Amino acid sequence: MPVPDPRLLVAYCCARLGIDPKDERGMTTTEVAVITFLLVGAAIVVLGIIYTAAKGNADNIPTPEQPGG
Repeated sequence: MPVPDPRLLVAYCCARLGIDPKDERGMTTTEVAVITFLLVGAAIVVLGIIYTAAKGNADNIPTPEQPGG
């Protein structure tokens, strides 16, 4: 069974529900600000995890020893 194009599915659902996808009514500034705040917070958490993992890997690199001579 072929997979339909996602754009067609969105267009079909919007047409069935009577939603204009270009209409911005209902999106208030507060909602946009909250969503942006949550996304920035999630990005900071992910960057913290990546930084901690990279620092842990860097600290585990063995120090080469000088040849005895």
